[in-house]
Amino acid sequence: MEQVNSLYLQGRAFEKNKSIDDRKAKGVFYTPLEVVDYMVRNTIASLDIINNPYAKIVDISCGAGYFLIRYFEAMRSFFQQNYNEIITLNPQLKNKLSYEDIGRFIIEHNIWGADIDSEAVTLVKESLDKAAGCSCKSNIICTDSLLGGLENTEHKEFWAQQYDCVIGNPPYIGHKGVPSEYKSILYKHYKDVYKDKADISYCFFKRGMELLKPRGVLCFITSRYFMEGPSADKLRSFIAAYDVEELVDFGDCKVFADAGVSVAIISIRKQSRLEEVRVKKLKICYGNSEVINIDETEAFYINKSFLKKEGWVLLEPKALEIYTKLEGSSTHQLGDIFDSYQGIITGCDKAFVLNEVQAKELGIEKELLKPWIKNSHVDKFEIKNTDKLIIYSDLITEPASFPQAIAFAEAYKNKLMQRRECKRGVRHWYQLQWGRDIKNFEHEKIVYPYKAAKNRFAVDRKGLYCSADVYSLIIKEEFKGIYSLDYITALLNSKTMEFYFKCIAKKISPTLYDYYPNKVLKIGLQLNEFNEIIGNLAKTISTANKSIERKCILQAIDREIYKMYNFNESQIEIIENSAGE
Repeated sequence: MEQVNSLYLQGRAFEKNKSIDDRKAKGVFYTPLEVVDYMVRNTIASLDIINNPYAKIVDISCGAGYFLIRYFEAMRSFFQQNYNEIITLNPQLKNKLSYEDIGRFIIEHNIWGADIDSEAVTLVKESLDKAAGCSCKSNIICTDSLLGGLENTEHKEFWAQQYDCVIGNPPYIGHKGVPSEYKSILYKHYKDVYKDKADISYCFFKRGMELLKPRGVLCFITSRYFMEGPSADKLRSFIAAYDVEELVDFGDCKVFADAGVSVAIISIRKQSRLEEVRVKKLKICYGNSEVINIDETEAFYINKSFLKKEGWVLLEPKALEIYTKLEGSSTHQLGDIFDSYQGIITGCDKAFVLNEVQAKELGIEKELLKPWIKNSHVDKFEIKNTDKLIIYSDLITEPASFPQAIAFAEAYKNKLMQRRECKRGVRHWYQLQWGRDIKNFEHEKIVYPYKAAKNRFAVDRKGLYCSADVYSLIIKEEFKGIYSLDYITALLNSKTMEFYFKCIAKKISPTLYDYYPNKVLKIGLQLNEFNEIIGNLAKTISTANKSIERKCILQAIDREIYKMYNFNESQIEIIENSAGE
């Protein structure tokens, strides 16, 4: 065991010699030893090695070989402890496997691996030889695992195998890091899991499942984004066709020291029989110096039906009961009633955004000046006062007619001309990158920030222009006069709707959630009856001056909504605790 730990550390040292930028470009991050051990221990338990001593495991993105080295140690220990029984039940091994030769046998028959990095492959081979104490004919190859056996004929034997277990930490490379030519190949071979803006790791799921024997197990640690991200809907459907035996959701826990990515372990068996999924959600854990106690985390079970194409809902039973009640009671989704629009992308805020004093001193043409808000200005029911203005230069038809605005932007002309749309000739250098439709800002609307720790919706009746970090909800023509913006805002700002949203939202840090329209517009509302008490409270909160008064009104709205859904005391407590202050 000591030697194996030494080889593991040797692999860490090898990868640390590579620059962080290089590793991030290739999507490579270290897997902590306790996580590797958990995954190896749980997958090896699924192998019937006594009756199947030739069981094959493979890591198709093996890097420095962490999983393979730990697998070697675990299998050698198992063979040594059960040697006599293995030989008795498999008499054909009597003259092929001596006790002293167990290490060589495991490397030559049980352990397989592939990686695109030739230096890493050489290191893995050397590490396994050292662990076995002899030179072995290893099954570790250097290749692109997503193309191996598809685009070329190399390593035919490797790709012709059917494996009992696929394990590993596939690289995370977002769509921006994948060359267009390579993307085209992935679209061709992995179209049932891969699409525009998808992560390259999604393809490793399909490749791994293709390599498995029937009833074989795939166990990956990967970015948890696939459970919620809009670009992973195909992958979610692909995975849900099999038995998801276990999900370990690390949530906010920083598992990888040099990556901000949130991760999960998923174990999938190549069959479709189970109706329930075992889930572990870690609330507190540490990387590096502290132990990640996955084994001590209490598990719960969810029905497989909650592994939806739209996003997976992993909630403990009591919270799931509340979510199910909210889903079942909703009469409309927000997207049924509203259209959502993103704010303006300037491409260079300094060229267009200034305060009122500056605008007056510089004599910026008034017809171009529009009130400007960003994420930080939007709170529950309230848009904070701002002295910021945007020069809405898309109104400029003749530059000579607006000399002051042009002069202000000209200081940033070189940067403005580097914008993609200017290079393509779609925009003049002095125009906004994406000015949007001016009518969408002049409308009465509900605004909300696209990243926030809590629901923050507010009604705008002043025709404010928004930055790209603010989205607007504009009521559809057929619902005008039926639903008031104040009433809908009161529902959206409630603790109940915050609980609901956070069940389906993507969490991007310990405190922040993505409030992108693809999730916000799926919020379900109960609108079969108008609640007059909530309606009246919603009208008064906008005129409340003191924070304590506003807080009391918010609490009164929350109480009315609890009555609407007939929540009991324990359910109210769960909602209150999930919302915090």
